[in-house]
Amino acid sequence: MRLIAAMSFVVLLAIASSARAQGERINVQGFERTYLLLGQKKPGRLPLILALHGNRGSGAQFARYAGWDELARQENILVALPDGLNRAWADGRPQAQFRGKSPPPGTDDVAFLTALIAHLVEQGYADPARVYITGVSNGGIMAYRMLCERADLFAGAAPIIANFPDAMARACRPSRIVPLLVMNGTADRFAPFASQPGVTLGHEDAVAFWRGRNGCGEIDARRTLPDRDRADGSTVIVTSYACPAGAKVLSYVIVGGGHQFPSIAKAPILENLLGPRNRDIEGSRALWDFFRRS
Repeated sequence: MRLIAAMSFVVLLAIASSARAQGERINVQGFERTYLLLGQKKPGRLPLILALHGNRGSGAQFARYAGWDELARQENILVALPDGLNRAWADGRPQAQFRGKSPPPGTDDVAFLTALIAHLVEQGYADPARVYITGVSNGGIMAYRMLCERADLFAGAAPIIANFPDAMARACRPSRIVPLLVMNGTADRFAPFASQPGVTLGHEDAVAFWRGRNGCGEIDARRTLPDRDRADGSTVIVTSYACPAGAKVLSYVIVGGGHQFPSIAKAPILENLLGPRNRDIEGSRALWDFFRRS
């Protein structure tokens, strides 16, 4: 049970911003919800990445931690970083399984994220054919939930440092095939790399689940990326599979990596608590490269 609770522990417990994102607001089911929108804020039908913070985080905090602003400017894309109520996402697990904060009872984040995407499309900002979702920790589990329940909305997904709940996997019936990137660290104490039978699917079993859903075969290629920062205590192994067109599944294993989003440009954060932060790759760039090529 301790491990169940730990998997929802946030990436940035001690550095979460004390103020919510003060960017944009939208009313959903009688609740005012907030989100940060990065990139060109005028009609343009741009690709949209929906990026979900971890437990105790915020959209603004995740933007700083992962460098989403730089990516949006460089690539002329939109990145929407919504705020979970009470700094948490209603990712489908019972509240008793949350460590730290839990969403208010009755929170419907599937409805919120669906409405947010619809709003950005209706405003002419986002291209509905190029909407992608990612998230870390609690936000990564929420990305899994959205993929299971609203796959029709997405052209790609990337749960990061998150476990795939066993109960969710058993009930998951995506309405269509969506390309998927899964990234986990082998030294992550809060989202264990190995499966917890009857509780969560670890990295390899989660990848196998989505390979099966997407009709993928065996390994197509596996490579270890250059160890650009030998002091970070970690390396990156990328594995691709023989998948049909439009059904790509990609595995990123951070060997020695902790409960951290990798970044070359951003400083290490709370490594004594969260484990090593890989500095061989820029995480946001790796995700965008996967999305745009899928």
